[in-house]
Amino acid sequence: MEMSKEIEMQLLDDDTFKHKARRIAEITNLDNHYQATESANPTGIISSQMIVEEFDGTNGIVRDLLTDARSGLADSDKQREQRIAVYGVNSFPPPKIKTIYELIMENFDDKINVILLIAGMVSMVVGIAQEGWPGGTIEGVSIIISLMIIITVNSGNNWLSEKRLADLVNLSEKQDVAVYRGSATESITIDAKELLVGDVFKIEPGMKVPADSIVLEGQDVICDEGELTGEPIGVMKETIDQDNYNDGGMATMLAKSLIV
Repeated sequence: MEMSKEIEMQLLDDDTFKHKARRIAEITNLDNHYQATESANPTGIISSQMIVEEFDGTNGIVRDLLTDARSGLADSDKQREQRIAVYGVNSFPPPKIKTIYELIMENFDDKINVILLIAGMVSMVVGIAQEGWPGGTIEGVSIIISLMIIITVNSGNNWLSEKRLADLVNLSEKQDVAVYRGSATESITIDAKELLVGDVFKIEPGMKVPADSIVLEGQDVICDEGELTGEPIGVMKETIDQDNYNDGGMATMLAKSLIV
């Protein structure tokens, strides 16, 4: 037990994985999602050839990512911090909400608001020159107050709209995933955003693939990738190994594709 703990800590503290994020991402890149027409065997899918020839198969990828094909990752804070530091999180950056200052300044893209501001300032100067302070400021102040009301309403509405949009985007990305964390028999349910590179998760018909991934095992796995590639026909996914990787099979699954 102590020896296993020491080995795990040594691997984690090493702060290096054999494959960096950009290299791993090449497997599921759409450019490598098609037949390798320039290779000696044009029926093979580029990503499938990469898995076997460049990464030593799925077992090689599992080994290099310091995970287990059946029990997945150890569920520890150290693992989580290490992998996030190297590979990042499984989500896009949230939409940027404009600041109040930016929303206020946008109002002056409308020339009418600029004209009203200038008119108010000119009216104040002329009024003070003719009628003195403070009587001469009434008309100019009225114009500026009206402009401030317009800007406040517009800026407030735009800020609420942007916040609602950001909330909708965050809500649309929520997805429960059954993942194996240190157990080959029992899975735990986590949000897709909490998935790590090296995680092993369960796929079922009707779910959307929560992250770019590789099939480790399964039968009759078909993914509808129409939203991503425009292809109307589902794509068969299968485990790729040394014996079949040049037969046109594909193991890579694209995030947000539908398992049918």
